[in-house]
Amino acid sequence: MAVPATVRNPGLLSTVLFAGMGTATFTAGSLGILASFIIDDLSISRAQFGIALAVVNVASALLSPVAGRFTDRIGGRAALVALFLVAAATFMILGVAFVYPALLVGALVGAFSQALANPSTNKLIAESIPMGKRGLIVGIKQSGVQAGIFLGGLTLPTLAEMVGWRGTYLLVAVGPLLLAGVTLRVAPSAHRAEDAVGAGDSPALPVAIWWLAGYGALMGFSFGVAFLVPLFSEEALGLTPVVAGIAAATIALVAVMGRIVWSRYAEHSGKYRGSLSVMAALALGAAGLFYAADVAAVWLLWPACVLVAAGSGSWNSVGMLTVMVVAGSESTGRASGFVLLGFLTGLGISSPVFGGLVDRTASYDSMWLLSAAAALAALVLSRLWERTTRSG
Repeated sequence: MAVPATVRNPGLLSTVLFAGMGTATFTAGSLGILASFIIDDLSISRAQFGIALAVVNVASALLSPVAGRFTDRIGGRAALVALFLVAAATFMILGVAFVYPALLVGALVGAFSQALANPSTNKLIAESIPMGKRGLIVGIKQSGVQAGIFLGGLTLPTLAEMVGWRGTYLLVAVGPLLLAGVTLRVAPSAHRAEDAVGAGDSPALPVAIWWLAGYGALMGFSFGVAFLVPLFSEEALGLTPVVAGIAAATIALVAVMGRIVWSRYAEHSGKYRGSLSVMAALALGAAGLFYAADVAAVWLLWPACVLVAAGSGSWNSVGMLTVMVVAGSESTGRASGFVLLGFLTGLGISSPVFGGLVDRTASYDSMWLLSAAAALAALVLSRLWERTTRSG
């Protein structure tokens, strides 16, 4: 068993973890925010753009188990530094992507940093923070994903209008390089190489991890609509790119708060599975409101953004906290990787499916229907899982 490190400043550690999650997952989020700029500049279809998103998420899903084992071997601190360096390389590649294949290359490189996001940050928490004090930190670090999208939604469209979408990515690339250096100074090194769990002697993962992976796949598919909300806002609702970016920022801002609140509630109450059921129900309601915004009243876009953020946009905080509880510190990286395999597979499949449907039907109606169906299936699955245990 690895010796826990003494965390001198939990606030600084939380900040680094928060930044790590936001940076690692920024590739897909930023592509969604800049969708109209990229599609027009590269003269590609929505389906082709959806494929770029799928490359990030599906490749990240496939790489997640590998990233989990990698993290368990080298420790959370080293894995987090690697995450920042790979993210910087991703944004540099996107900054010089003048043809569609180059966009796909950038998406592929970004997949590895995304695959490292939860394994590295979860491992660092499991190595450094005792049980009972993890809920707030997990919520804060998981909210980094949506905080990054929130800031991106407010700033990227304006930057893209000033320096182009490629110049925007080159500016963004500076951040991860600085964060890699900060991590080396702030994050504790609690991992010892001789304590690493090897691939050959890894214990079987708890059954709860497989329930989580299935639930995550369905919620990931349902949440895939979030990447196309800016495009939906422009094309179906007639809003400007700036307002569409604010819609994305709204989802992100609410999810920041949602992830913190949900993780604290789940840890203090012990109702992990019950919380996941409620979040699936919220995602189901969000899909209905997005549809209503198109056919009834545009203002319904805003409550829809709130519900999707509080539902499928927030489940990861409770999910990752559950991973740490049931897997233990030695297997946290590997268990995180398998849950992410499910989540990112669902998220990755959804993008080209939704983009293709919009291209073929010239409507977003089918997208909302499929998102609702996936959320309903996640609700049913979580209730079945909850009934297999006496509490949760």
